[in-house]
Amino acid sequence: MAYIGYFPTSPGFTAINFKQNNQIKRTVTASGRTIRATNSTTIWSGILQYPAMTLGEWLPIQAFVARAQGGLNEFDVIMPTISQNSLGLTGLNITVASSAAAGTTSVSIENGPSSTKILNPGDLIRFPNHTKVYMVTDNSGVTTTVGGLATINFEPALLTAVDVPSDSAGEIILTDEVPFRMALTNAVQEFGYRTDGLVGYELDVAEVI
Repeated sequence: MAYIGYFPTSPGFTAINFKQNNQIKRTVTASGRTIRATNSTTIWSGILQYPAMTLGEWLPIQAFVARAQGGLNEFDVIMPTISQNSLGLTGLNITVASSAAAGTTSVSIENGPSSTKILNPGDLIRFPNHTKVYMVTDNSGVTTTVGGLATINFEPALLTAVDVPSDSAGEIILTDEVPFRMALTNAVQEFGYRTDGLVGYELDVAEVI
């Protein structure tokens, strides 16, 4: 198993079926009460569809899929719209302001723009020491103070602790073009070679942690 880089971005996906996967254990007691619990995290997955491609567009994708070897190797993929900051903000240099332990669902941040809404509910973030992607859950989004401070609430809970950066430059929390660490879910990949010279392809992917 190895990390093989970013999935090719050209010619770009035409459709994405994005999925949130949660494993919930349900137990019904003798009295009829239902108990729900989980001991696993949210896993993001999707079906990504390409337009009909020329051979020149297709071959680099086919080569990357060959390197992926089914679900053996993992890669980062940026999903149009889903991975993007819905407010259109780029280049945010926000960093962790105070350490947060694994299992928590909020992080204090600093170095944001002053008194600015930086994230909407449903936007995605990825911490510097994580490959896991988290979703902002604040109903009104995240707005910084005059000093550029804020708290981000998110789901699922942190799989790994996040710490205050040790260097003065800090380590940036990704808030735009957020990459998902994925692997192919199918061992067999089908490539639709057409008689008009074009190729059709869609891939099923799931987050790896």
